[in-house]
Amino acid sequence: MSALLLLLAVQAGMPTVTATVDRTRLAVGEELLLTVRASGAADEPIRISLPPLDGFEVTARSERTEVAFAATDSRTTTLEVRLRPARAGTFRLGPVTAQQGASIVRTAAVMVTVTGSAGPAVVTPRLRSLLERAPPPRRPGEPALSLIVSDDRIYVGEQVDVITAAWFPRDLRARLRRPPTLSPPSLTGVWSYPQPTPPGISASRQVGGTWYDLFVSHQVVFPLVAGRVTIARASLQYSVPVAMQFFSQEERYNLESNDAVLDVQPLPAAGRPANFTGAVGRGLTIERTAPRTARSGEAVPVEIAVRGTGNVALWPVPELNWPAGIRQYQDRTDDRIETISGRLGGEKRFRFLAIPDSAGPVTLPAVEYPYFDLDAEAYRVARAPAVTFVVAPGAESATSRPTPPPLVASHRAPLASRMLDAIPAAAWILIASLPLAAWGVLEGRERSRDRRRRRKSDIRPDLAASDRRLLMALRNLVADAETRTGTELVAALRAAGVDVPLAQRIARVRDEFLATRYGPAPAGGRSEADITHEMDELTRALGGQSRHRERRGRRVALSLTLLLAPGMASAQLSPEQLYADGAYRAAAEAFARRAAADPLVAGHWYGLGAAEYRAGSDARASAAWHRAARLAPRIPSVRRALRLVPPPDAVSARRFWVSPVTPAELAVAGLVAWLAGWVLVFRNRRRFRLRYLALLAAGVALGAAALGVELHYRRPLAVAVLPEPLRISPHERADEVGPAEAGAALRPVRREGAWVLAESSPGRLGWLPASALMFVSE
Repeated sequence: MSALLLLLAVQAGMPTVTATVDRTRLAVGEELLLTVRASGAADEPIRISLPPLDGFEVTARSERTEVAFAATDSRTTTLEVRLRPARAGTFRLGPVTAQQGASIVRTAAVMVTVTGSAGPAVVTPRLRSLLERAPPPRRPGEPALSLIVSDDRIYVGEQVDVITAAWFPRDLRARLRRPPTLSPPSLTGVWSYPQPTPPGISASRQVGGTWYDLFVSHQVVFPLVAGRVTIARASLQYSVPVAMQFFSQEERYNLESNDAVLDVQPLPAAGRPANFTGAVGRGLTIERTAPRTARSGEAVPVEIAVRGTGNVALWPVPELNWPAGIRQYQDRTDDRIETISGRLGGEKRFRFLAIPDSAGPVTLPAVEYPYFDLDAEAYRVARAPAVTFVVAPGAESATSRPTPPPLVASHRAPLASRMLDAIPAAAWILIASLPLAAWGVLEGRERSRDRRRRRKSDIRPDLAASDRRLLMALRNLVADAETRTGTELVAALRAAGVDVPLAQRIARVRDEFLATRYGPAPAGGRSEADITHEMDELTRALGGQSRHRERRGRRVALSLTLLLAPGMASAQLSPEQLYADGAYRAAAEAFARRAAADPLVAGHWYGLGAAEYRAGSDARASAAWHRAARLAPRIPSVRRALRLVPPPDAVSARRFWVSPVTPAELAVAGLVAWLAGWVLVFRNRRRFRLRYLALLAAGVALGAAALGVELHYRRPLAVAVLPEPLRISPHERADEVGPAEAGAALRPVRREGAWVLAESSPGRLGWLPASALMFVSE
């Protein structure tokens, strides 16, 4: 019945929570296990809040979360807390609160009875020194109650011991029919740990001939925020019979202590590491344990243990940099609390499950855990070294999905693509326009063949044009050459590598030009023709130096490449070998480097897609295979591989359309038809026929088709590799516009930092992290 109610509550969207103990009766010093289990929907985390555990000491704490995907997805968070009672009595544990989103539920309280002590509590030297600060009673024969704090000026997260000390006259206590009730102060704005104290009388002292017995309550608190924290007053209640008869009336007394104020200082900003997440303690150390071997596709445990002195419960999760090809999930967190020289501390162990997706060596980078050291009053960093383990290929199951076709043995771009890439586009346009130019030349050969040229002496020298040409050559060396003159221009040219005499000539001729053009002609100055002639000489000299440096730089780069290439090639395994060995993630990285170096080779993109597919990333495989299909659309392996990753919707299918012929092939075919048509026209100028026109029209049509396919391919296209929602603004907390299914084709519009504005369907725009996209074309 309870299981049915739990299922109905989860389906209704309301979380459920239960709290149980392993026993309801125990002795002081024994341990009690409190288990809280909360269940709810799988889409949001569940936060469990414990009530004040007065009278108990927390010795260990463990929390884990499990998510189940079935007909109804659910999330279950289990919190286990080990408690040790500090004194005898009947205690009320609860209610425990669980919150998921806006829903809050609570459990019923659990009653626990604690009997006499299982053994005397140990008084630590720290507690003994604090008890010695308890002031004696001021009035003889009357009780006294005082509140003692270990330190009233502390940092956020630093331990403070709060002692409630009650001096009670022994004679008066003998007259009481029931023991006095000592109520410690209620604490807010702090994390509290009740501590065990000696049961009964902690100490005795004689003051003014009267013996007093000391009763103590001990609490350890950790302030959570900076500022002034006021500790309320403690109280002592007792009743004294007014007569010696057993049934006589009693007179009740309520004694209050002094209050205390804590001055909590914020952590200093000076020297704070950029990756500091709030850990505070003394002498923290960190250790990581990982297996030496693993199998791809199988989960392996990785544990991070943080040890030291401080509030173990508030130590945050270390920031881990997981390598590519590792999927990780946080499994559970275990706290073990102990007392070290009177200070709380212990160990916090974070357990992760790591799943490698391919075989090969995997290196987990070093871990840094910055914290504020209270002894040094400065920031320190605890470190754990890097760990390397070997991942063996996983066993293929009988129900595994189909594997992609074998790798494509193609290491060169298609012939048409190489032709178009080797010759600039302007040259192709020139080749296509040569027949038109030749036609015009043949038709106008009789017109204006011989034109007279005017002599240079009759032409006024163009001083401004020579200066523009000189400035154009200077800007290749000095970007702001037009704003520099004199020695400033000489210094800039020398910094750019120009010889000193040449730099001085340039500065001198520029000064002469400015004086001639914008000022009065200097007496005895040179003519404009001489200045123009020298400017042209300097322009030619600068061009020769620039080309010489460029050729020399190319020769040096080529020599270095020839020297280093054999060593680099021998130091790396080929991606084909990595793929055959099952190291799919390493193979994907190697194929990606090949594709970046030579993006026109379809085999590189196909290998990248195959490695990503075998590593479990279908969306990345789809993006790479569509790049390969655009380069080589008729390769059977590429077309069969695309059937393994079909588009998720009709819009993606239209955007993923691939032409059976590449734009380069269409362009080359169109150019051949165009030139062949003009050859026939020139051979038979007097007998122009219709079939010649048809051949020319075919060339134009093929060229237009090539342009259309190229424009389709050049439109920005990306594949969503992660199921991230589209957001209304580039921020992870912005409202969602709609979902972006993994593998969907998106149209990127613009980029801002680490976010990309993309169009999922016509008219629907939203922001996605750039890491959630893989571009097919940009």
